[in-house]
Amino acid sequence: MKIDEFISTLPNSILTGDSVVIPDDFIRKMFSFSNLNKDDIFYHLGIGNNSSTLRIALEEFKVKKAVGIDINATIIDEIKSKTKIIKNAYAINENVTSCSLSEATVIFSWFTDEKISKSLSKKFESELDSGSRIISIWSPPALYLPDKIDFPILVCEKPFKIGVDIKDQLKAIYKTDCIDFTAAWNLADRYIKSFGTVDLRHHRFLNILQSLIIWFNARDLGIACENEIPPPVKSYVEILKYFFNIDLTEFYQSTVNL
Repeated sequence: MKIDEFISTLPNSILTGDSVVIPDDFIRKMFSFSNLNKDDIFYHLGIGNNSSTLRIALEEFKVKKAVGIDINATIIDEIKSKTKIIKNAYAINENVTSCSLSEATVIFSWFTDEKISKSLSKKFESELDSGSRIISIWSPPALYLPDKIDFPILVCEKPFKIGVDIKDQLKAIYKTDCIDFTAAWNLADRYIKSFGTVDLRHHRFLNILQSLIIWFNARDLGIACENEIPPPVKSYVEILKYFFNIDLTEFYQSTVNL
Protein backbone atom coordinates (compact mmCIF):
# COMPACT_ATOMS: atom_id res chain seq x y z
CA MET A 1 0.00 0.00 0.00
CA LYS A 2 1.04 3.60 -0.54
CA ILE A 3 2.22 5.56 2.48
CA ASP A 4 -0.95 7.68 2.57
CA GLU A 5 -3.02 4.46 2.57
CA PHE A 6 -0.94 3.12 5.46
CA ILE A 7 -1.47 6.36 7.40
CA SER A 8 -5.23 6.15 6.78
CA THR A 9 -5.31 2.81 8.63
CA LEU A 10 -4.02 4.42 11.83
CA PRO A 11 -6.49 5.61 14.49
CA ASN A 12 -7.40 9.29 14.16
CA SER A 13 -6.31 9.90 17.76
CA ILE A 14 -2.79 8.85 16.75
CA LEU A 15 -2.75 11.17 13.75
CA THR A 16 -3.96 14.19 15.74
CA GLY A 17 -1.64 13.43 18.66
CA ASP A 18 -4.52 13.35 21.16
CA SER A 19 -3.56 9.87 22.36
CA VAL A 20 0.18 10.50 22.64
CA VAL A 21 1.29 10.11 26.24
CA ILE A 22 4.78 11.32 27.13
CA PRO A 23 6.49 9.03 29.65
CA ASP A 24 7.04 10.50 33.13
CA ASP A 25 10.80 9.92 32.99
CA PHE A 26 11.02 11.86 29.73
CA ILE A 27 9.01 14.71 31.30
CA ARG A 28 11.42 14.81 34.24
CA LYS A 29 14.35 14.89 31.84
CA MET A 30 12.80 17.84 29.96
CA PHE A 31 12.16 19.76 33.14
CA SER A 32 15.62 19.16 34.57
CA PHE A 33 17.27 20.13 31.29
CA SER A 34 15.26 23.38 31.11
CA ASN A 35 16.01 24.15 34.78
CA LEU A 36 12.34 24.29 35.74
CA ASN A 37 12.17 25.53 39.35
CA LYS A 38 10.13 27.09 42.15
CA ASP A 39 10.28 30.56 40.57
CA ASP A 40 8.61 29.40 37.34
CA ILE A 41 5.06 29.38 36.00
CA PHE A 42 4.75 26.44 33.62
CA TYR A 43 2.45 26.25 30.57
CA HIS A 44 1.85 23.16 28.44
CA LEU A 45 0.34 24.16 25.09
CA GLY A 46 -1.74 21.42 23.49
CA ILE A 47 -1.60 19.26 26.60
CA GLY A 48 -3.65 16.35 25.25
CA ASN A 49 -3.52 13.30 27.54
CA ASN A 50 -0.49 14.52 29.42
CA SER A 51 -1.76 15.62 32.81
CA SER A 52 1.51 14.28 34.23
CA THR A 53 3.33 17.40 33.05
CA LEU A 54 1.25 19.52 35.44
CA ARG A 55 1.58 17.07 38.31
CA ILE A 56 5.35 16.63 37.96
CA ALA A 57 5.94 20.36 37.47
CA LEU A 58 4.08 21.15 40.70
CA GLU A 59 4.91 18.21 42.95
CA GLU A 60 8.50 17.51 41.96
CA PHE A 61 9.82 20.79 40.53
CA LYS A 62 7.75 23.00 42.87
CA VAL A 63 6.65 25.57 40.27
CA LYS A 64 4.31 28.36 41.38
CA LYS A 65 1.61 27.36 38.92
CA ALA A 66 1.08 24.84 36.12
CA VAL A 67 -1.36 25.41 33.27
CA GLY A 68 -2.47 23.04 30.53
CA ILE A 69 -4.22 24.44 27.45
CA ASP A 70 -6.06 22.48 24.77
CA ILE A 71 -8.73 23.22 22.20
CA ASN A 72 -10.44 19.89 22.92
CA ALA A 73 -13.04 20.41 25.68
CA THR A 74 -13.27 16.67 26.45
CA ILE A 75 -9.54 16.48 27.04
CA ILE A 76 -9.65 19.50 29.33
CA ASP A 77 -12.47 17.93 31.35
CA GLU A 78 -10.32 14.81 31.79
CA ILE A 79 -7.29 16.87 32.82
CA LYS A 80 -9.39 18.74 35.39
CA SER A 81 -10.63 15.46 36.80
CA LYS A 82 -7.11 14.06 37.12
CA THR A 83 -5.61 17.21 38.68
CA LYS A 84 -8.49 18.47 40.84
CA ILE A 85 -6.70 17.64 44.09
CA ILE A 86 -3.41 19.20 42.97
CA LYS A 87 -3.01 22.77 44.18
CA ASN A 88 -2.22 25.41 41.54
CA ALA A 89 -2.94 23.10 38.58
CA TYR A 90 -5.18 24.61 35.91
CA ALA A 91 -6.67 23.26 32.68
CA ILE A 92 -8.01 25.74 30.13
CA ASN A 93 -10.15 24.99 27.08
CA GLU A 94 -8.87 27.51 24.57
CA ASN A 95 -7.04 27.84 21.26
CA VAL A 96 -3.32 28.13 22.02
CA THR A 97 -2.90 30.83 19.37
CA SER A 98 -5.36 33.16 21.12
CA CYS A 99 -4.80 32.52 24.84
CA SER A 100 -2.63 34.83 26.94
CA LEU A 101 0.87 33.57 27.71
CA SER A 102 2.14 36.67 29.48
CA GLU A 103 2.57 35.04 32.93
CA ALA A 104 4.41 31.96 31.67
CA THR A 105 8.14 31.62 32.28
CA VAL A 106 8.54 28.09 30.89
CA ILE A 107 6.41 26.77 28.02
CA PHE A 108 6.31 23.28 26.57
CA SER A 109 5.12 23.44 22.97
CA TRP A 110 5.23 20.50 20.59
CA PHE A 111 3.31 21.53 17.46
CA THR A 112 4.32 20.37 13.98
CA ASP A 113 1.72 22.47 12.16
CA GLU A 114 3.65 25.30 10.49
CA LYS A 115 0.82 27.86 10.82
CA ILE A 116 0.40 27.20 14.55
CA SER A 117 4.17 27.32 15.04
CA LYS A 118 4.49 30.68 13.30
CA SER A 119 1.55 32.13 15.21
CA LEU A 120 2.98 30.96 18.52
CA SER A 121 6.43 32.32 17.74
CA LYS A 122 4.89 35.78 17.33
CA LYS A 123 3.13 35.43 20.69
CA PHE A 124 6.36 34.31 22.33
CA GLU A 125 8.08 37.45 21.03
CA SER A 126 5.33 39.84 22.08
CA GLU A 127 4.08 38.34 25.36
CA LEU A 128 6.96 36.63 27.16
CA ASP A 129 9.48 38.31 29.43
CA SER A 130 13.23 38.06 28.91
CA GLY A 131 14.59 34.80 30.33
CA SER A 132 11.46 32.79 29.51
CA ARG A 133 12.19 29.33 28.08
CA ILE A 134 10.46 27.33 25.36
CA ILE A 135 10.84 23.55 25.54
CA SER A 136 10.27 21.64 22.30
CA ILE A 137 10.89 18.15 20.96
CA TRP A 138 12.73 17.43 17.69
CA SER A 139 12.59 21.00 16.34
CA PRO A 140 12.03 24.48 17.81
CA PRO A 141 9.18 26.80 16.80
CA ALA A 142 9.50 28.48 13.40
CA LEU A 143 13.20 29.22 12.73
CA TYR A 144 14.24 29.58 16.37
CA LEU A 145 17.78 28.47 17.17
CA PRO A 146 18.01 26.51 20.44
CA ASP A 147 20.20 27.65 23.33
CA LYS A 148 20.42 24.16 24.84
CA ILE A 149 20.28 20.79 23.08
CA ASP A 150 19.93 17.26 24.40
CA PHE A 151 18.35 15.76 21.31
CA PRO A 152 15.42 15.39 20.89
CA ILE A 153 14.90 17.97 23.69
CA LEU A 154 15.53 21.59 22.69
CA VAL A 155 15.32 24.73 24.83
CA CYS A 156 15.11 28.27 23.46
CA GLU A 157 15.50 31.22 25.82
CA LYS A 158 14.31 34.78 25.26
CA PRO A 159 15.73 36.94 23.70
CA PHE A 160 15.36 34.31 21.01
CA LYS A 161 17.90 33.74 18.26
CA ILE A 162 16.31 33.39 14.81
CA GLY A 163 17.83 31.64 11.82
CA VAL A 164 17.67 32.94 8.27
CA ASP A 165 16.56 29.60 6.84
CA ILE A 166 16.24 25.89 7.62
CA LYS A 167 19.98 25.39 7.03
CA ASP A 168 20.78 27.77 9.90
CA GLN A 169 18.50 25.76 12.16
CA LEU A 170 19.98 22.46 10.94
CA LYS A 171 23.51 23.61 11.72
CA ALA A 172 22.50 24.90 15.17
CA ILE A 173 20.72 21.68 16.16
CA TYR A 174 22.76 18.96 14.48
CA LYS A 175 26.13 20.73 14.08
CA THR A 176 26.23 19.96 10.37
CA ASP A 177 25.36 21.63 7.08
CA CYS A 178 23.49 18.63 5.67
CA ILE A 179 21.92 15.30 6.61
CA ASP A 180 23.14 12.06 5.07
CA PHE A 181 21.33 8.75 5.50
CA THR A 182 23.56 7.67 8.39
CA ALA A 183 22.62 10.86 10.24
CA ALA A 184 18.94 10.29 9.42
CA TRP A 185 19.18 6.75 10.82
CA ASN A 186 20.91 7.90 14.01
CA LEU A 187 18.39 10.73 14.55
CA ALA A 188 15.46 8.33 14.16
CA ASP A 189 17.09 5.79 16.48
CA ARG A 190 17.84 8.36 19.18
CA TYR A 191 14.35 9.84 18.94
CA ILE A 192 12.66 6.44 19.33
CA LYS A 193 14.91 5.34 22.19
CA SER A 194 14.53 8.62 24.09
CA PHE A 195 10.89 7.87 24.91
CA GLY A 196 11.52 4.27 25.92
CA THR A 197 8.01 3.16 24.99
CA VAL A 198 8.51 1.21 21.75
CA ASP A 199 8.52 -2.58 21.98
CA LEU A 200 11.91 -3.89 20.84
CA ARG A 201 10.14 -6.09 18.30
CA HIS A 202 8.96 -2.99 16.45
CA HIS A 203 12.01 -0.78 16.93
CA ARG A 204 13.79 -1.66 13.68
CA PHE A 205 10.64 -1.23 11.57
CA LEU A 206 10.03 2.23 13.03
CA ASN A 207 13.70 3.14 12.66
CA ILE A 208 13.65 2.21 8.97
CA LEU A 209 10.42 4.08 8.26
CA GLN A 210 11.33 7.23 10.16
CA SER A 211 14.89 7.44 8.84
CA LEU A 212 13.60 7.19 5.27
CA ILE A 213 11.07 9.94 5.91
CA ILE A 214 13.80 12.12 7.44
CA TRP A 215 16.14 11.62 4.51
CA PHE A 216 13.51 12.20 1.80
CA ASN A 217 12.29 15.35 3.55
CA ALA A 218 15.89 16.56 3.89
CA ARG A 219 16.36 15.98 0.17
CA ASP A 220 13.26 17.97 -0.74
CA LEU A 221 14.33 20.81 1.58
CA GLY A 222 17.71 20.91 -0.13
CA ILE A 223 19.64 19.84 2.97
CA ALA A 224 20.50 16.21 2.14
CA CYS A 225 24.23 15.55 1.74
CA GLU A 226 23.78 13.11 -1.14
CA ASN A 227 22.89 14.31 -4.63
CA GLU A 228 21.52 10.91 -5.62
CA ILE A 229 19.40 8.45 -3.68
CA PRO A 230 21.95 6.40 -1.70
CA PRO A 231 21.94 2.57 -1.88
CA PRO A 232 20.74 2.07 1.75
CA VAL A 233 17.65 4.20 1.02
CA LYS A 234 16.82 2.10 -2.05
CA SER A 235 17.37 -1.12 -0.07
CA TYR A 236 15.16 -0.08 2.83
CA VAL A 237 12.42 1.14 0.48
CA GLU A 238 12.43 -2.35 -1.05
CA ILE A 239 12.37 -4.01 2.39
CA LEU A 240 9.32 -1.97 3.42
CA LYS A 241 7.59 -2.76 0.13
CA TYR A 242 8.13 -6.51 0.04
CA PHE A 243 8.13 -7.41 3.76
CA PHE A 244 5.71 -4.83 5.21
CA ASN A 245 3.57 -3.96 2.16
CA ILE A 246 4.39 -0.24 2.49
CA ASP A 247 5.31 1.33 -0.83
CA LEU A 248 7.58 4.40 -0.62
CA THR A 249 8.76 4.31 -4.22
CA GLU A 250 6.75 7.47 -4.93
CA PHE A 251 9.22 9.24 -2.65
CA TYR A 252 11.79 8.87 -5.40
CA GLN A 253 9.99 11.77 -7.08
CA SER A 254 8.24 13.61 -4.22
CA THR A 255 7.88 13.61 -0.43
CA VAL A 256 4.75 13.13 1.66
CA ASN A 257 5.12 15.16 4.87
CA LEU A 258 4.23 13.22 8.02
